[in-house]
Amino acid sequence: MSGFWYSWWAIAFMISPFTLAFIGLAMSIQITCGRDFNVMLSALPNSWRLQNRTTNFGNASLRSRWHLVNTVSGAMLYPGFCIRKGLFDPGELQEFPAPLKRKMIISSWLSIVGFAWLMIGAGLLKLSNG
Repeated sequence: MSGFWYSWWAIAFMISPFTLAFIGLAMSIQITCGRDFNVMLSALPNSWRLQNRTTNFGNASLRSRWHLVNTVSGAMLYPGFCIRKGLFDPGELQEFPAPLKRKMIISSWLSIVGFAWLMIGAGLLKLSNG
């Protein structure tokens, strides 16, 4: 098994999670810096969680805007949980613009899968004494 880690397959196996996570990160940064950010804010005017985050962090810096985008992306991944906790308005999440919602969900899943793949790859590397 240790011979695998010295092949081109191993290099591809270990570069792929970084690529996936980078694409997810680039998508969320594109949402943060583009007009999608204002679309996102206008689509959720009554959501308690978004209002709380905007008050606490603001939305002027790249970091605070990116944090808001990731907060809403989490709500898109697990809407039932966020609605049960009263963090987001159910009607607003239902009527959220579909293309932006799809982009946010894809961005989140790319980052999650990339991170999980990286952890599995690191664990396999450690177990194989490579």
